Amino acid sequence: AQPPVLNANAANLGQPAPLMSPAPMWPLDSVLLSIFRWQLQQQTGVASDVAGFEGMVTELLAYQRMHTISEQADCSESTIDSLVGPLPEIWKLVAAPFEWSPGALAFFAPYFLHFLVGEMETTQRADDDRPGGVLIKRCAVLEQSRCKGVCVTMCKIPTERHFARRWGVPVHLRPNFETYECQLSFGVAPPPFEEDPSIPLGCLRQCPAAVQVQSGLKDNVQPEPGLS
Repeated sequence: AQPPVLNANAANLGQPAPLMSPAPMWPLDSVLLSIFRWQLQQQTGVASDVAGFEGMVTELLAYQRMHTISEQADCSESTIDSLVGPLPEIWKLVAAPFEWSPGALAFFAPYFLHFLVGEMETTQRADDDRPGGVLIKRCAVLEQSRCKGVCVTMCKIPTERHFARRWGVPVHLRPNFETYECQLSFGVAPPPFEEDPSIPLGCLRQCPAAVQVQSGLKDNVQPEPGLS
């Protein structure tokens, strides 16, 4: 596969929040992280000797550098699919048609996704102030990778596709690349990617890939006005 084309122009954002120590992990988090990382390695074929969460982020960045945007999104969606089993189809059949479904998914999200993104809290949906919102206070994957491409192509796009397809409930993810927050709104269909105001053009200033591009360390990078 051809490497993804990256935009060497940094996104027009303010100074990003400084890196902080990872949030303390719950007792179950280590187990869930090990399962998730193992399945991710099966899908990507990439394995790092680095332990724990840092090792997983290293693997994500390595896979991203070697694969196209479509391959990244498909790989991440396949990883999610392989972990949830038949639960989405059951939910789609018995719960998705009801008004309380988005709020119920928002209620459970902080318990099952804490290992991956860190602290979360239930909120109202950003789009209409109804139940079904979840705020990721400081996404661990975005903060540690500092890469818009990892956030968008290996989290936002595949997660939105997965919930609409498997659970029968759309979800809109709105990442904030300055604060590392992310607002999830269950029951709200995301806009087309090119119309999503939460996604800036170009790489982030602090992105490792952007730094390499600007330093002349990547010879195969060409400007691209869209996703990077």
